[in-house]
Amino acid sequence: MQKIDIYVAKRFFFFFFLATLAALAIYLVVDPIENLDNFLDRGVSKQEIFRYYVLYVPYIIYLTFPVAILLATMFCIGGLTSSNELLAMTASGIPLTRHLVWLLVIGAVLSGTTLWFGETLVPSANRERMEIWRQQVKNRQDWRLTEQGRIYLQDGPNKILHLDLYQPKSQTGYGIDYYFYKDNRIIRRYTAQQMTWNGDQWVLHDVVIRDFLDENEKIIRESRFKIGLAVEPDDMVELKIEPEEMGMADLQRFVDRMRSTGGNPTRWIVDIHSKVALPLAGVIIVLFGVPVSAVRRRSGMVFGITISLLIAFIYFGLMQIGKVLGYKEILPPWLAAWFGNIIFLFLGSFLFSRAPK
Repeated sequence: MQKIDIYVAKRFFFFFFLATLAALAIYLVVDPIENLDNFLDRGVSKQEIFRYYVLYVPYIIYLTFPVAILLATMFCIGGLTSSNELLAMTASGIPLTRHLVWLLVIGAVLSGTTLWFGETLVPSANRERMEIWRQQVKNRQDWRLTEQGRIYLQDGPNKILHLDLYQPKSQTGYGIDYYFYKDNRIIRRYTAQQMTWNGDQWVLHDVVIRDFLDENEKIIRESRFKIGLAVEPDDMVELKIEPEEMGMADLQRFVDRMRSTGGNPTRWIVDIHSKVALPLAGVIIVLFGVPVSAVRRRSGMVFGITISLLIAFIYFGLMQIGKVLGYKEILPPWLAAWFGNIIFLFLGSFLFSRAPK
């Protein structure tokens, strides 16, 4: 590594951290303006409000990572262009390709770090933050403690489970009916007074098993009967957790449960791919930003910030369009999540091929 590489890296990280701090400042000013009255109207303490916004910081950093990378790239290379340093480097035998490769390496390291960050700290912080919002601002009880009545769950394409009442705290259900279907008719039915979770599977108590065979009915009574339901205790409640509160492993388990119960998991599969596409956008943004800023003339800092933010809005717009097309099943989930990245990858490659080397 030569001194010129260290010099470029220092400039890049300076603007990267500056952009990250600016994004934090904007979020932490705008959001309280919109929501502070909600906290105060509900009597939320100052300590809890402060904790809410401290927990918000990891998600803001994660969400604005592509913008910070773009601004850092544009001002790093754009500053070298405006001061004619890039021209001097090129004349001395240091091509633009070298700066691109070096910044791609830095972008890849930052993307990997952000991916890890988004799978560890961000989901747990978001979950805790949203619990404050749901319980103290919206006055919603913790789903783990709230009794659920009249639950219907599809356990596979031909099985339906009904409970009159479920108590999450004791993991116990009452008034159980479990139906098996074939060719649009019921072929078996379990009726039980109670259902409990033994740590591995569900156990029915005082159960009556009815098999409907042609014109006959076979009845079996059991005091305890273990059943292999595909659902677990958390599936028995109205669990409303957003994708940003879960890591990819949690989302994948949720998708597997939906598939096993005959649901459509497309929306969640798009979110899984998006959790990879957003952090790895750092590399693609560098590829796009280097050739754009390398040909930028002397135009001032305000113009540089404006064009960078415009590009960032276009990028996020494309990413959102892709996700919507994925949710509607117009595009495959992986393509929907990578929609913006793919467009910027082609644009960046084209612009770099036309940029002076």
